[in-house]
Amino acid sequence: RIEMRHFGVKVSIVEHGFFKAEEVNSDIIEKYLFKLWNRLTPEIRDSYGEKYLVEYIKAQRSLVKRLCDYDISNAIKCMEHALIAKYPRTRYRAGWDAKFFWLFLSYAPSCLSDML
Repeated sequence: RIEMRHFGVKVSIVEHGFFKAEEVNSDIIEKYLFKLWNRLTPEIRDSYGEKYLVEYIKAQRSLVKRLCDYDISNAIKCMEHALIAKYPRTRYRAGWDAKFFWLFLSYAPSCLSDML
C-alpha cells in the first residue's frame, strides 16, 4: 500500500479472518501434517509420541469447526466495496475474528497501522 502510493495508486487492504472453503478441506491439511511428521527424525517422533499427533489433529478439527466461517460473502462484499466505491476505505475487515484481532488498530491512524 505504501509502496504503490509513490505511483499514485490507492490500495485498499482486505484483512480477513478464517474462512473454510470447500476446496480446502481438512484432509489436505492432515495429509500435509502426516508428511511433516514422517520427515521428522525417529528421536523427535519418539519424544512427542504418536498420541501427540492424533490429539493435535483432533484439536485442529475442533478449531476449524468452531472458528472458521463458512460464509465468505463478507470478504466478497469488502472487495466489491473497495472496487466500486467512490471513496474506498483504506482497510476492510471481513469476519468476526478479523474485526476482533485488529480492533486496537482500527482506532489508530492508517499511517500507524501501516508501520506496524
